[in-house]
Amino acid sequence: MIAGAGQWPARCAFALRALAAWVLGVVLSLASAAPSEARPRPEQLGFAHYHNGEYRQAAAAFRRALAGGFAHGALWLWLGAAEFRAGNALAAVGALERARARLPQQPDVLLWLGYAYEAVGMSHGATSVFDGLLAVAPRSAAAELVRRRRRASVPVGAIGMVATDPWTYAALARRYNRRLTIAEADRIGRSVVHFGRHHNLDPRLVAAVIAVESGFEPRAVSVAGAQGLGQLMPATARAVGVHDPFSIEQNVYGTVRVLRGHLDRYGYHNVALALAAYNAGSGAVRAYGGVPPYPETSWYVYNVMSLYRRLVDGR
Repeated sequence: MIAGAGQWPARCAFALRALAAWVLGVVLSLASAAPSEARPRPEQLGFAHYHNGEYRQAAAAFRRALAGGFAHGALWLWLGAAEFRAGNALAAVGALERARARLPQQPDVLLWLGYAYEAVGMSHGATSVFDGLLAVAPRSAAAELVRRRRRASVPVGAIGMVATDPWTYAALARRYNRRLTIAEADRIGRSVVHFGRHHNLDPRLVAAVIAVESGFEPRAVSVAGAQGLGQLMPATARAVGVHDPFSIEQNVYGTVRVLRGHLDRYGYHNVALALAAYNAGSGAVRAYGGVPPYPETSWYVYNVMSLYRRLVDGR
């Protein structure tokens, strides 16, 4: 989904709304229970380090908070997230399993735990956790991230050998979305190749974005209001001249235009930054000096890049 610069709160607030409110309540309860101190508490340092992208320091701070006797599931979740982002997947599993023991149906806990299980090779455990999340919170932002993850994992075949053939992308679209007619799939394939080549953009990258965003569903509408194949927000669509976001040709054109603009800004060698801006807005990328530390954006970049590499490699 796309957010223009300055649209981040409206675009992604839903993704962490419950978790943010929940953690704020935890912090406020701590503040009311503890005497006023000049030095910040460990959990406050942990939040600050995490949002600055300092994940090892964040994990250490959360561990200190937990050692101090406050073992709420929220802090176990934040510790697991910090460990995961720091590259310590096994430690993340341990923390997130503790979080799940305390909060067995909290969508964000299940989402992080599923990703952590994947990272340590526990694919069956990840599948079970993700299935559970979709069962208990099918309309949550976390559930949408699971669906994106699964779209990024669909077998794609040998598309890398015929990267400029519209039929290749028509076949890919039908593999994702069996409800498409042959004519609709053909229009998608032709649009992906035509607009990609016209704007000097790899059609495989365009296809990866559309696959993760909507699963090649031209009528898709997100909880946040993003529309069509590339999940264009209405204001972004208007800004690039898209009058009908549910038109296959117009939506692919808009998706290519926005993505090409971000690549022009960050350089084609910085595809990850362009994708982060596509998801969170260029303002968020600028504010953090890189990929923002938002779970949605981090996983979005990971999912699109992993699918793009498979399209290039033909796997």
